[in-house]
Amino acid sequence: MYTKLTTAAVTAALLLVTTKAQSQTSAQNVYSVLSQSSVFNQRVYNSSGQSIGMLNQAVPNVYAFGGNLSLGSVGATLPVSSFQVNASIIQVNNAINSSIATALSAIPLASPASGVIFKIDPLTGADVPATSTLGPVFTERAETIGKHRLYIGLSHEDFHFTSINGQSLNGLTVLYPGGTASGITNLTNGQKLTSYPATFQVGMDVRLSQNIAFITYGVTDRFDVSVGLPLVHSSVGARTFNGILYDGDGLAGQTGALVANPNCWCAGTFNPGAYVIGNNAANFTQPQIGQSSLGKTGFGDLLLRAKGTVLSTRSVAVAVGADLRLPTGDEANYLGTGATSVKPFVAVSLYSKPIAHNIIFAPHFTAGWQFNGKSILGGQLQPTTMTATMSDGSGTVTYSGAPISASKGYLPDVFSWAVGSEVAIGHHNTIVVDILGNQIGWIHGAPNLIEGTATGFSPTTLQGVTARGLMGGPGTISFGQYNGAFGYKARLIGNLVFTFNALVRFDNNGLTARFSPLYGLGYSF
Repeated sequence: MYTKLTTAAVTAALLLVTTKAQSQTSAQNVYSVLSQSSVFNQRVYNSSGQSIGMLNQAVPNVYAFGGNLSLGSVGATLPVSSFQVNASIIQVNNAINSSIATALSAIPLASPASGVIFKIDPLTGADVPATSTLGPVFTERAETIGKHRLYIGLSHEDFHFTSINGQSLNGLTVLYPGGTASGITNLTNGQKLTSYPATFQVGMDVRLSQNIAFITYGVTDRFDVSVGLPLVHSSVGARTFNGILYDGDGLAGQTGALVANPNCWCAGTFNPGAYVIGNNAANFTQPQIGQSSLGKTGFGDLLLRAKGTVLSTRSVAVAVGADLRLPTGDEANYLGTGATSVKPFVAVSLYSKPIAHNIIFAPHFTAGWQFNGKSILGGQLQPTTMTATMSDGSGTVTYSGAPISASKGYLPDVFSWAVGSEVAIGHHNTIVVDILGNQIGWIHGAPNLIEGTATGFSPTTLQGVTARGLMGGPGTISFGQYNGAFGYKARLIGNLVFTFNALVRFDNNGLTARFSPLYGLGYSF
């Protein structure tokens, strides 16, 4: 319980309209793009294949006959009004949406630490630039900027999320596992038949870019404060297609009584109409559903930081501090997290003596724990319950559709750490190498997105099959994410420092951006 950028080029294959039946729907905000891509106008057909009604702004619903009915034969015509909604695709989209929100809250930000810091010369008493290194990129240096000194920094980061739990976002399969009791009694054992599984294909393009401005001011020689404000652009494109309900045609290989493994269509159907012998696409398949995309730009969450150096010698420095992140960004458009967060941290910096060619090694370590409040990004999506009356007088159908709202829930906490080193090559160049880790959800867990399986029947061959796809698992989980950061800092003119960094993701846990570049400029006054 974490995106991303400009109304960006959504992969051609992702947003390709393959038939006229597929519709482009408008999302109210970036957060709702995924769910809105599954919204469409669904026709309801009777046993003769005639359209008898329209479910406007529906999401794919799995229905089952809700009355108390015992069938001795198949092929019966059942009243539309007796079908009840078992589930909608929104239930399986929840975990994917929450994973995007989790990624947002764990994105590493460029450090507001100055590239050039100032210290008091013990011999002259003058405030002079320190000549160790130009500082880290993502980690926090233990030294402060210097009394009454000012640092202004600008950085740009790009994130293109391409997979979730190791699966490409361009071709996800989500699973509704079925198993909800219907009103149909199996005459062989007297038990109620349960609904069958369904799968849907989802393709997504998720991007985030942020331009961050930092100002750091040295209150004393050992205490400074920072303010950071990002300008964020997020974009999401999504397509939902190829819905399959693994229910067969109800014959179960015979025309007599239901047997031990019946596949009575009325235990699960996309279409709450009457049974049609043979493969009925209206009942068991939805090849084209919908697509949606949206991008937004705006200010993100305001970051306030206070840091104090508690130990400072020529070879080691230790600092403690805290970040306060205020929800000034619009979480509904992935511009912010929508929750206030607090992150206490500790930073340790070590320095070697200069060696050949004035090279200095400066190992460093930081650790912090971010505690987040509640946000709609940590909550659950809920469709609206709607009704439609059939034109043939067969009754009223209840279904799930848009608008789709969201409750609030806690975003997962994030314990972050980094270990690495700066290597100063003279006074004007510094190479930075870091390993960054996030342990997500130790207290408030992240959504449990798992690969699920369920057995059903092929709607074309009537053979038993195993459906597979992503689904929300029980409870919440904790997991780790690990990145390598490889940076270079150059002192250009005076105290002006240029920064480049490549952030490389090592694992596949949660939402993944494999390579994320950063560019920055900073000046110390």
